[in-house]
Amino acid sequence: MREEINYIYGIPKFAGKASLDNTRELIRRLGAECKGAGIIHVAGTNGKGSVCAYIDSIIRNAGFHAGLFTSPHLVRINERIVVDGRPVSDSEFEDCFAKVKKVSEEMVRDGFAHPSFFEFIFGMAMDFFASRSPGYIILETGLGGRLDATNIFEKPLLTVITSIGLDHTEYLGDTYAEIASEKAGIIKPGVPVVYENLREDVSKVIADRAALLGSPVHILEPFHIKDIRIRDKNIDFLLHNGYYCNERFTAASTGKYQAENASLAAVAAAVLGMNDTDTVRKGIASAFWKGRMQETDSGIIVDGAHNGDGIRRFIDSVGEDGAESRILLFSAVKDKRYDEMIGLLCGSGLFDRYILARLEDERGLGLAEMRECFERHTECPLEEYGDVKSAYEAAAAYAKEGGKVYSAGSLYLAGEILAFA
Repeated sequence: MREEINYIYGIPKFAGKASLDNTRELIRRLGAECKGAGIIHVAGTNGKGSVCAYIDSIIRNAGFHAGLFTSPHLVRINERIVVDGRPVSDSEFEDCFAKVKKVSEEMVRDGFAHPSFFEFIFGMAMDFFASRSPGYIILETGLGGRLDATNIFEKPLLTVITSIGLDHTEYLGDTYAEIASEKAGIIKPGVPVVYENLREDVSKVIADRAALLGSPVHILEPFHIKDIRIRDKNIDFLLHNGYYCNERFTAASTGKYQAENASLAAVAAAVLGMNDTDTVRKGIASAFWKGRMQETDSGIIVDGAHNGDGIRRFIDSVGEDGAESRILLFSAVKDKRYDEMIGLLCGSGLFDRYILARLEDERGLGLAEMRECFERHTECPLEEYGDVKSAYEAAAAYAKEGGKVYSAGSLYLAGEILAFA
């Protein structure tokens, strides 16, 4: 499969962002419109992958077949395309790749743009879904929403917008409202939208867009989620709103933020008519999303928080662990607001030592820049390693001695760790 992967990763060298009409043409030529499936479209800055995973699990526990398309992957590219809980196999991946490559070449010959990296994989996913005919397809946007390749369906069953943060500001805008406007671009006329009322400026953008399009809104208020408790490797909480009356749910995570994500999924399920509480409860309990407060065999807790808002939620969860001291393994990519993340982590007072690692990816932040930034925010000891594996081994040694060790700062970091942990 190496040849196929190399081709896909080489696409940005000769293809830019194509239009949605171009993406529609790709899907049409593939015969992959999947018109018999109910589309559930999810956008947001943080939590959208988790929400997709919870919705997928609830649907499957309700006895339906489901396709799931997410990004990015953490370890293997196959993770992006899943049917009924099983990632596409290598041979299936190769078959879909060959078909999309052939269609892409035909499109270029006919004057269309070659699909971008994301559009190419999205085309593969839809082609695979078409061959399996799932009753539901859950689609996670890649970047933004309004212009995202996944935003080609005129009448999805449901749209869901997760929490909005300041990320990808060079593409989506510099304010929460501007970014929310891009995410709200997935809302379609008359199609219900589920979102959480976390910020007034964000909620106003979503509500105004929904009102303009006549789309019913289903709002999760923060006070609907109560009595959040972390127990061993799980979190449980009460949900009380128009659909659930003080029902207790359990999620396989120690991230407090997963109570919000699971609750959004529970509301989405109710809007879809899957409001049997036992089914929703089982769906949430059996869902698992890699790299979100995930404990490795070495005892290191890996979280993919990679922007300011994600780090705040990460800190909120770490502060509940009751530990007297903690160590953080950190890395980041240079096009993120890493100074903000480092400032928040150091300012939390939760960590006594920081282990810094250089990512393999060319976007990885250099150790010198990382160290300089940490030295401006903390006097705690710093350790530096030129690769993630060496840093992880050092962190694992601390964990073996009984220390509480976390990692955060980048999904790339989470992926590199989980590849060998």
